[in-house]
Amino acid sequence: MPPLHDAAVVFARRGLLESLRRGSKHTKKHLRFMSSKQQEVIGAHNNQIAKLNANLICQSDATNHRRFYSSTPTFLSDSQLETKSNDERITTNIGKDGDAQKKGIFAKMWDRYSFQGQQKRIILGERLFRTAHYRANDPIWYTEGRIPFEFRPRHAMLTMHIWFLHKRLLIDRVDPHLALLVQEELFDILWNDTRARIRAEGVNELTVNKHLKDVQQLTFLHLTHYDHAFQEFANDDGKRFEELAGAIWIHVLNRDEEAYNDQLKRLAAYVEYQYVNLMQGVPDDYFWEGRIPWGDLPVFRDMKDNDGKALDAVKSVPGLESMPEPWVKTLTDAGDTYYWNTETNITSWKKPT
Repeated sequence: MPPLHDAAVVFARRGLLESLRRGSKHTKKHLRFMSSKQQEVIGAHNNQIAKLNANLICQSDATNHRRFYSSTPTFLSDSQLETKSNDERITTNIGKDGDAQKKGIFAKMWDRYSFQGQQKRIILGERLFRTAHYRANDPIWYTEGRIPFEFRPRHAMLTMHIWFLHKRLLIDRVDPHLALLVQEELFDILWNDTRARIRAEGVNELTVNKHLKDVQQLTFLHLTHYDHAFQEFANDDGKRFEELAGAIWIHVLNRDEEAYNDQLKRLAAYVEYQYVNLMQGVPDDYFWEGRIPWGDLPVFRDMKDNDGKALDAVKSVPGLESMPEPWVKTLTDAGDTYYWNTETNITSWKKPT
């Protein structure tokens, strides 16, 4: 049957419970060598761990029925803000006054190594990646937009939207430490997805890692090209626009000598708009729930060729499948295609009709 994704939660939970048991056995005997202030800090930290341990044990039966992207309720201090989506919770480090609270060493270690910290960044990383993936695979890009429906242009469209999210995470002021961890998770998910798409192309398994390394190099060149455009020409709109059009021609259209100037201008304008949208327009609450309002796609109607003649409409694109809502096409790690209903979580090997 198609993958159900709940093994990761079970193994992570077992690892956390075991680490909690080991830690509780060796903590008390060292307290007598610490100052009273240090003992108070360690004692408060242990109380929080004890609460979490009890909560995990009480909910262990229910966890086996959750997907890897579901979240368990977390214990919130007075300085934390709880944000909710439909049935999930993501906590951030923002205070009631709207400013980020500075994290100590224990809080940073908790974010990186605890079960709940890992689960939090996996959930948000998956949400951000899926919204970028969904946007980059919109059929309009490859029909009206006339972007070639091939591996490299499709990957470039995905990494373009990953770059927007990456830039937003870099300037985050809600929880800068967690934002960096989410950024790492986001790129890990991207490389896992890229490896699956490489396998789906039918390459020899022994060459998958070599192809992945080549794609990573192209990806970094692509992303740094955008960085260069916005950093070097921050105050020169004309040159920045030309640089963005050049980056799109190189990485998205694969240096196509027959590319249309009209097409390049509309794609470059989209990058300009989307950069401002992610950096200034998306509210923090939306972003930390993984809900990205990307806005409208570029209008590709009435596009003209380089001689000023109107282009004919694209009726069909080889390899591009249309899916009934709310089904999406996705891949296993082995590169096999299956279909996922985003509303009911039903998966199927057969294409839905």
